[in-house]
Amino acid sequence: MKVFSPAHFLRHIAMPTLQQFAEAHVLGPDLGIDWSLPADVLPAKVTEAVEALEASLADTNRSQQELARLAHSIHLWYDDLRRVHLMSNDLAVNEFLAIFEKDKDTESVDAFADRDLREKSLWMFTFRQQVFRDVELQLAFQAKVNGKYWKKHRIQPGLEITEDRGQLETFSNAVAKLYEKVGGGRSTHIELSKHASDDSLQVTLYVEGPITAVAHFTDNNFQRLTTRIALETALVYQKATGFIETIVKGGARNHTKVLQLFGEHVVGQQIDPEEIERSRYQLNVLRDGALETFDDLSHLGVRKIRLRRALLAPKGSTAISFHVEASPEVDQDDAIQIALDTLKVQHSFEAEYNMSGATVIIYLLAAGDQKERHFSFDLYSTGSSTIKNLSQQNEPIAIAVLKALNVIDDETVE
Repeated sequence: MKVFSPAHFLRHIAMPTLQQFAEAHVLGPDLGIDWSLPADVLPAKVTEAVEALEASLADTNRSQQELARLAHSIHLWYDDLRRVHLMSNDLAVNEFLAIFEKDKDTESVDAFADRDLREKSLWMFTFRQQVFRDVELQLAFQAKVNGKYWKKHRIQPGLEITEDRGQLETFSNAVAKLYEKVGGGRSTHIELSKHASDDSLQVTLYVEGPITAVAHFTDNNFQRLTTRIALETALVYQKATGFIETIVKGGARNHTKVLQLFGEHVVGQQIDPEEIERSRYQLNVLRDGALETFDDLSHLGVRKIRLRRALLAPKGSTAISFHVEASPEVDQDDAIQIALDTLKVQHSFEAEYNMSGATVIIYLLAAGDQKERHFSFDLYSTGSSTIKNLSQQNEPIAIAVLKALNVIDDETVE
């Protein structure tokens, strides 16, 4: 479900997960749920109880302190459920399981056995909050890899990242000063988390951003709320290789400054970062639309490869580009075939157009009684992509397909 609805979400949570979450939550003592009721009516009863508490906020006979406490607890209830909803996917659950395996946490593995994705995420939030937060930060970082604010460098391997709160706070305060010239404030928040998959460490910090007016509705009334949006900065360091990835706003100069501050305050020595340029994707090899490979990819379950979308730019003109979109149906014309039928070509398509972006859709063979599956990802000739956002099962398939199509070589995707 793309639009989050707390009531809809809770309808998919069975006992005892629902009771465990509600009783552990800060709002739990205010709910007054009779947990002996039939299991099928309890999600609705919980929703009704929260809505009744919201309505009680208009009670003028209660103290302002009590109303403020209750309002904050209700806010946390909805926000926590929204966070759990966003983590109810295979990518997050696979990360949870990787951590359980590494820590030999058989209790958590057993708890996951009979729960669906929503319940697994809610159980993690209830009983393994630090692990939940670590994975939440990791996936938030991965979603921005290859994006506008992402860069990758190589520094010395084997550096020790401090866990001393004083040094981490000093680092975050120094980063905050970088944003003062654009109206940033002095308040900061910093978190240190670990990635189970490659033993890398992530430092995530939030800096008080410039004053911003946010338009919103409160009780059906339109209002403008003056607030300060947090500016997010993050670094992921792989101790074994020396690779360090950064999400920093403000351009290349700020990336360098943040890395210098990281060396000074977090690892305690001067570092000399060497930027690793993005390897470009050779998308022009996809212009003929015939996505056939000489490699046998059946062992990966690949049935067919198509171009779902194509972004084409005429050679010699940077002001014009064409976005072509095809149907997701497996037997329909490819995006390139639609382009060939639509765009005017005087000499040859390959000579007149560069492909600057593409969406590749991969159809997988059905296994047993399972329905046929497919997934897609975006590529840009500049070297950015959404491959790292794919699941652990689909990412290696995507890389193998791109290598077979000669879009990338062995060193393009690590």
